[in-house]
Amino acid sequence: MTTIFSEPDHARLVRRLSAVTGGDLTGPQIAKLAGGDAELLNDLSPSSRQRVAALVAPTADGALEKLVGPADYVPIAYLDLARRASATVARLLDRHRRPLGTGVMVSPRLFMTNHHVIPDATDAAASSLQFDYQLCIDDIPAIVTEFRLDPTTFFWTSPVDDLDVSLIAVGPRLAGDKALEQFGFTPLSSAADKHAEGDFVSVIEHPDGDFKQIALRENRVVGRGASSTTLFYSADTLHGSSGSPVYNDEFCLVALHHAGGPRNDHTLDTGAPAPDDCNEGIRASAVVAALRLRHDDLPLRFRDLLAEALNPPMGSARTTATAPTPTPTIATATGVSAELILPELRIVNGRTIAAEAAATSATPDASPTSTPEGVPPIDVLSDGSPPTAGAMVLERNDAPETDYDKRRGYEPDFLPQAVALPTLPTALVKQCALPHGLRRSAANVVLRYHHFSLVIRADRRMPVYTIVNVDGRRLRSINRTTGEVEAAEIWYTDPRIDTDAQLGQEVFASQRPRFFDRGHMVRRLDPAWGSPATAKLSADDTFHFTNCCPQISAFNQHLWQGIENYALTNAGAEKKRITIITGPVFGADDPVYRDVAVPRAFWKIVIRVHAGRLRATGFIADQNAGLDAALGDGTEAFADLGTVAVFQAPIAQIASATALRFGTLADHDTMQVGLESAGPALTALDEVDW
Repeated sequence: MTTIFSEPDHARLVRRLSAVTGGDLTGPQIAKLAGGDAELLNDLSPSSRQRVAALVAPTADGALEKLVGPADYVPIAYLDLARRASATVARLLDRHRRPLGTGVMVSPRLFMTNHHVIPDATDAAASSLQFDYQLCIDDIPAIVTEFRLDPTTFFWTSPVDDLDVSLIAVGPRLAGDKALEQFGFTPLSSAADKHAEGDFVSVIEHPDGDFKQIALRENRVVGRGASSTTLFYSADTLHGSSGSPVYNDEFCLVALHHAGGPRNDHTLDTGAPAPDDCNEGIRASAVVAALRLRHDDLPLRFRDLLAEALNPPMGSARTTATAPTPTPTIATATGVSAELILPELRIVNGRTIAAEAAATSATPDASPTSTPEGVPPIDVLSDGSPPTAGAMVLERNDAPETDYDKRRGYEPDFLPQAVALPTLPTALVKQCALPHGLRRSAANVVLRYHHFSLVIRADRRMPVYTIVNVDGRRLRSINRTTGEVEAAEIWYTDPRIDTDAQLGQEVFASQRPRFFDRGHMVRRLDPAWGSPATAKLSADDTFHFTNCCPQISAFNQHLWQGIENYALTNAGAEKKRITIITGPVFGADDPVYRDVAVPRAFWKIVIRVHAGRLRATGFIADQNAGLDAALGDGTEAFADLGTVAVFQAPIAQIASATALRFGTLADHDTMQVGLESAGPALTALDEVDW
């Protein structure tokens, strides 16, 4: 396969390209780009094109010149990311106030450096770390904040000839006026897409124990060691740089600087000898894998802090700070999904900790006072744990972009096992809204948006179904806690189909009292993944009236929303991809409100792959009680909306109620075999057969 990139491992190159393009390309398009199809760069944002260009082999610089220009430049936001990452880096001092090396915060309480810098708990207890040991813009030294290390709270180390890593808790402040949380941390991740050969890296360091510096550009990944634990890169370092974090261009931690001289690996994973003129770092993935392997063997009092480091909260960025006035974090992190190999975890005071420690954990600052126990050397595992998720706050919805040709819609090959669009019978195709200028067919009635697709039934002015790809690895949170949500949302008609074939604001305006909300069929949160720009466009697309059905105002206060949240939250927590199909159940006797027949029920199918097997779980939500209360006497007044009854339903029953065909999904139904209709109404999520 012809390629213009430095990385010789095609699978790794595909993962890296997927990461740096941030969801702007589909899986097949990523594969084509990896094979050298430069035309696909036209579909990327400017910043994504720059990141792709950085991966081009130096001898092939001209290959992308017409599209991206010289490869050695980055978005201006790179400087903001560098500044944020640099705050997490500190200089280490020994008991005599002599500089020892460099290190980086990798959780709110844990600091990481080399074993050869801090070899044991005794040395750690006598050492301290200094943040902001650097020159300001006017060449005047900044005010330093210093903390003592606290190995009694946490200490773990691996010898020089293994990982050469020490992980230590930070103790009380000795000098300065900043709190520890103001410096933030760089999350650990063993995602397999953080680097590729040819990638640029940056090293933030205290060379010779001097003021903080950053080695920028001209620093490329030149290979990986045969042991799977080391990374080789060209960069300028000196004595005192030991323990420095090595970042990629997105400022994800890819390695801990280890040595410029004596090495752990002398051979690359390709079998070639490691170059002499480069540095060696310990891969972050190897550190995470080793810590996960050793978690259960650590003293109980250590496990909560380790679990916090290995499982950053959903929404953690590459570098996270909790200063009094934090700035919004815009970050992207992707990688292959895999199962966690930690014990059961729980959330206590906002922390992810081991379940057996949850009962005794009170605050993040709770510190045991007993002497640390020795920890034997560890064995190294390969890459494979899930990545840290990025976060982006989308405060409001904006008008959708006007170029509808850019929307690729739902991807059937999104999951490891393909899930096709639902099939419409011929009679239903004739009832569907047809985009202007197209000939009627089952394929042409499908309206494509960013990350989802739908079909509109013109006479009912609502979707027959919606289907959405949800990528739990790259979900982005949306802030909707702004009071009266309905008043803050603006909905738009889709210009591709007739206006009278879709709902409009007149159905929902000036309700006294408000009977119905504009119910999203594809939730705003579900397609909001990928690059920040793509996530925002996808979320905005859900505010088309084509994605809307009237739902009683209390609809999402019931278990239906719990099911949606459960599916989305678990997709994010497990870094999994899922597919969700949703729609109304149209009935001949549906009650009419403002000339619109309101569906009495809605259905949903949640699809994922677990242990290599496709699993599909169906639900039906019945809003009859609310409709009867609202519209029973034909007036716009009622006192009680009643309840929304939610049932787990066989997929065959949903197919019968909607006249849709779902391919082989019924063969993968998680509901008990032999049941032909919905069971009793659900009262809790743990009653669902997932």
